[in-house]
Amino acid sequence: MQRHPQRDGRNITVALIPFGAIGLFVTSLLQAPAESEPFPLVSAHEIAADLPALPEIPVVESAQPPESEAEPELLPSLRQSTDWQFVEVSYGDTLSELFVELELDPADLARLLRSGEDAKTLNAMKEGYKLGFRLGDSGDLDEFRLIRSPLQELAFKRDGQEFGIESIRHTPRIETEIKGGTVYSSLLAAAERERVPPTQSMRMVDIFGGKIDFMLDTQPGDQFTIFYEQQFLEDEYVGEGDMLVARFVNRGKEHLAVRYETADGLTGYYSPDGNSMRTGMMRNPLDVFRISSHFNPKRLHPILNKVRPHEGTDYAAPTGTPVRATSDGNITRASRYGSYGNIVIVAHAGGFETRYAHLSRYADGMKPGVRVRQGDVIGYVGSTGSATGPHLHYEVLKDGVPRNPARANELLPSAPGIAAGEMDRFRSHTENLLAQFDTRGRELVRRSAGVSAD
Repeated sequence: MQRHPQRDGRNITVALIPFGAIGLFVTSLLQAPAESEPFPLVSAHEIAADLPALPEIPVVESAQPPESEAEPELLPSLRQSTDWQFVEVSYGDTLSELFVELELDPADLARLLRSGEDAKTLNAMKEGYKLGFRLGDSGDLDEFRLIRSPLQELAFKRDGQEFGIESIRHTPRIETEIKGGTVYSSLLAAAERERVPPTQSMRMVDIFGGKIDFMLDTQPGDQFTIFYEQQFLEDEYVGEGDMLVARFVNRGKEHLAVRYETADGLTGYYSPDGNSMRTGMMRNPLDVFRISSHFNPKRLHPILNKVRPHEGTDYAAPTGTPVRATSDGNITRASRYGSYGNIVIVAHAGGFETRYAHLSRYADGMKPGVRVRQGDVIGYVGSTGSATGPHLHYEVLKDGVPRNPARANELLPSAPGIAAGEMDRFRSHTENLLAQFDTRGRELVRRSAGVSAD
């Protein structure tokens, strides 16, 4: 592996690696938009003065080379080889800067950008993307690839003075896996102990989040089992697929959910009798948190020592913790908003509105007019505005009147279940899936007991 130093001291990794052996990387987080006009400061939205500072979640961990690895030689340009060479995009990189640093012709960048509609992606590169370069015998750029994931890439190939563009989607081989365990302290700790991929742990929280508060309702002895897909390309594992079945036993009560795609192409999770697992509103907008201040219309302000209503719930969590929309809706604001700091406001059906304040940054693409679904990440915990420590201030309003977020999931109706005309199709799908789940579950029990399956 060779490294090419950037002018700001960061390293670009250039590796001669097989094109099909590229891992899955973390997407970048956008900086918050420019500040807009604030509304009058409202002290009720300030966090308590004694809120302890919490550690910041890093955007991505950089892998360290083995101690035995020799110091790499510096690579002045890509021109030492006509083989494929790859550069991993760092946070804040632009393609124009990379072309300069890698000593590539900027005129070729202009040609790439005008090669087709999909080329617009080059102006919105994300951290973790990989860029592939192959030079021709003349030393000019002959082929270029933007690799967004092991399954998605854009391929550009020189055609005379211009470049042609092709969007490539690889079809993975799907295998299934089953995992299960017992909760002793928390679901996430139990899942980590059983080596459940983090994405699947979060899906489990999403599926049952309307029925179970995983921070408050779980207790030692609760159990989980999940049946999910894994994706492979040429025998190389490239990531997880869909969660097919999830089971959680909470305080002796079983919750079972199966994944189903309706005849209209809508995918969701349902109980075996066809009821949707989605409630009208999730109980909490965070997966990991500590409630530092509850909704209280007669709260004694900790600084002013006066009764000032606290019109929402404060969730203390590390900076960078993902914040999720608690219900389907349309974003009406994503900007600076006085004492709220960086805020996302979402309008929902029936005159409901939710507010997510003090964000450190917004999730990719969050702006007024964007439609979000329940569980979508819309921003990240921070301490902007009138906040003395990292936390999320979350509000629920009905026709402009603040309501208690702890009871908001009771205010909106649950999502519709399976239509009567589709029940036969649903039952057939569910029976087949649960039969696989039961068979694999018995295998899991035998594995846990140290007995091999027949």
